[in-house]
Amino acid sequence: MSEINFNTLGSKLKAFDLKGFFEAARGLLFPFSSVLGIDIGTTTIKAVELVKEDGAISLKNYGIMENFGHLERDNAAIQSSSLKIVDEMTAMLLKELLKQMGPTVKEAVFSLPAFSSFVTVMDLPGVDEKEFAQAIPYEARQYVPIPLSEVVLDWKILSPLPGSLPNRTQVLLIAVSQDVVNKYYRIAELAGLKLKALELESVSAARAVVSSDPTTTVVVDVGSRATSISVVDEKDVRMTHDIDTAGNDLTMAIARGMNLSPIKAEEIKKNYGILATKDHQYLPSLLTPLLDLIISEIQKTMKRYADKNRREVKKAVLCGGGVLPPGIREYFERELKMKTELGNPFAKVSYPTSLEPVLKSINSQFSSCVGVALKLFK
Repeated sequence: MSEINFNTLGSKLKAFDLKGFFEAARGLLFPFSSVLGIDIGTTTIKAVELVKEDGAISLKNYGIMENFGHLERDNAAIQSSSLKIVDEMTAMLLKELLKQMGPTVKEAVFSLPAFSSFVTVMDLPGVDEKEFAQAIPYEARQYVPIPLSEVVLDWKILSPLPGSLPNRTQVLLIAVSQDVVNKYYRIAELAGLKLKALELESVSAARAVVSSDPTTTVVVDVGSRATSISVVDEKDVRMTHDIDTAGNDLTMAIARGMNLSPIKAEEIKKNYGILATKDHQYLPSLLTPLLDLIISEIQKTMKRYADKNRREVKKAVLCGGGVLPPGIREYFERELKMKTELGNPFAKVSYPTSLEPVLKSINSQFSSCVGVALKLFK
């Protein structure tokens, strides 16, 4: 049975041309004093309403809908890595969440899951910025594995790294299927929202949880069905890597190892994590092999980045629901042998102090939707 959990304060298919996910909102920044940031995950929908007044950004509203049906029926997930997302069902769930939240605006920005996109960094000869609009689609043909006519291309010119070669420019290239873009536009339309922009979730999460200092940082977002690993250097996402091992795998390892229902295993995971107790002494042996797989991929990603750019990753930030269970942050820190912290996207916005206890328990789950909302206030 699916369970819906709310936490709150207080048509026709169209082709939607975003004109570049990073650039779409540039001309729209000033009119916005309030915006919705929405993250449609594989098993949850999360939303925040942020307000900007006198230069300060505050949290006005937030909500999360959790669908636990996927634990017993694989096809009950809101979406999957095969890019299946049912427009009408997702819009219905989103509308119900918004009904409970009662936001004051319709303008929204959505984060896109990493598995829906192709991402790479291109190293190009230095050209005038005005020429990039013509040069990048030509260069992208060498990187994007499907016809450019079937995708929406986006790019961001990255700031030069210390010691980088002169007369060279690094560009973060993102390609998203036009079908995926259309689906998100239709979901927003059916939910009664005005979609203003889309953004890759790894970029949104990095904006929300990476501090303003230039320390080279790996951001690890452990969701239900996928883990996204991103290297952020000089405040820009410069390398991404995605794997299928994630939170649901931890739940199913407990279910199989302890002969429990997936629902009960999920409860144990959230309450005890990898901490051994008298009644759950086998949790570390069940979960650490899967965590080691994730850690191994993080280490490989950091090594690839260091080999390519001669810059060492010095800090890790964890986000997503999969890193909240007890003991997981400490295990990552011990195995990675570096400072490792839980991402707190709400650190960049103000909110009533009375919300501190509840936000502390869920904050890293909101990294993408807070980050994508901050996009319009950047």
